[in-house]
Amino acid sequence: MTSLILDASTIIGFMTEMDDGEYLYALTLIGYSLIVTDGVAFEVKKEPGKSRLAKAIDEKWIITKQVSKKEFDTFKELYPMLDYGEVEVLQYALELKKQNQPFECVIDEGAGRRVADKLGLKKTGTEGLLNLMNHLGIIDQLIKEKLLNKLNKSTFRCSK
Repeated sequence: MTSLILDASTIIGFMTEMDDGEYLYALTLIGYSLIVTDGVAFEVKKEPGKSRLAKAIDEKWIITKQVSKKEFDTFKELYPMLDYGEVEVLQYALELKKQNQPFECVIDEGAGRRVADKLGLKKTGTEGLLNLMNHLGIIDQLIKEKLLNKLNKSTFRCSK
């Protein structure tokens, strides 16, 4: 089972701007594990995304994970340009990599993506998840284009 470690931007994109998280949930039905760190959950502060994420965690289709505070501080010192959630996503991905577990970081911001590359971590973004969903038959091309259009018209930000 592949773990998708979600950053806050992905949660906000899906649960606030696009589809209330329905398509993320569909990924769990075909065997993907959706993970957010405690820091990412904390970063999703605005409604309605905050409530939808809390509900998904309560229903256990999104799993929360903690990372080591000591390791976090060291990692944050090495990469001060990263926000709290990105550090935790990358830190947890490194744990999974050490355990030889299949994973993918889902990060939209350019700085986080560059650090993931530097660390040899597999990554995608919100748009990449839409492509995966399309490839897996969760959504068709028309729905993918509609969701991307919604995202582009919103205040959602991601690095191209």
